[in-house]
Amino acid sequence: MLRNCHEASTELVLTPEDNHWFPLEPQMQRLTLNLILMLVAGLPTLAQVPAAVVQPAAVQELVAFLGPYPAMDSDAGKADLAIVLWYQQNRTAGEVKLALGEVKLTLGAYAPAAGRPLDVAQFPKTVALVDRLAKDIKVQTDALKKHFGRPRPYMADTRVQPAIERETSPSYPSGHSTRGLAIAMVLAELVPNRREALLEQGRQVGVHRVVGGVHYPTDVTSGQRLGARLGEAWLAEPSNRLLLEAVRAAEWTAVPKN
Repeated sequence: MLRNCHEASTELVLTPEDNHWFPLEPQMQRLTLNLILMLVAGLPTLAQVPAAVVQPAAVQELVAFLGPYPAMDSDAGKADLAIVLWYQQNRTAGEVKLALGEVKLTLGAYAPAAGRPLDVAQFPKTVALVDRLAKDIKVQTDALKKHFGRPRPYMADTRVQPAIERETSPSYPSGHSTRGLAIAMVLAELVPNRREALLEQGRQVGVHRVVGGVHYPTDVTSGQRLGARLGEAWLAEPSNRLLLEAVRAAEWTAVPKN
């Protein structure tokens, strides 16, 4: 779990009540994550979105589902940057190591949450299933990133110095956050007794992107919302469900529960 914060950017101090971020002293200026999301929903604070292009109906629906990201000069936009800068000043070597290990998100990232090693040799069909899910979702997130066109934090503010690999793709929504939670949902179907730990790891994948300095918190929260929606839809697809059950029968029936 990430550490508590007692200092933040001098520009804005905020207190997201969601425990994936951090609490500050109560006498300090407070701006909760719920308020951030309310501000994102308010038209006066929204960033301008590029002119609409012809998109598949499914992508248009997801654009409406997410809504625009907050403008940089809005309270929500300043809050986003404040959190990124705070993590930059306070992240530990251990936190950076976790973020680095998830740049290429693989099944192994979920091994501690699953309570067992998850290597390719033992679980090749599970790896293939997760890869298929990730590729299906990346098609959606790539289209959404192109639509919204939000610059990465380090592109928008030179004070941001990432601790992990810089990417040139747009920032919103976070693809890692989307895939991270959706993968956790699928693995929870295979290891139901580890469901909560797996889902928490799926959420932490997104948090680590903020720790690494490559995403804003609202990229992550939007990606997590999207991941929950796409993961649920993916699992509801009969062909995917058949694949899941085949993987369960091949690789998980003999795995001891712990």
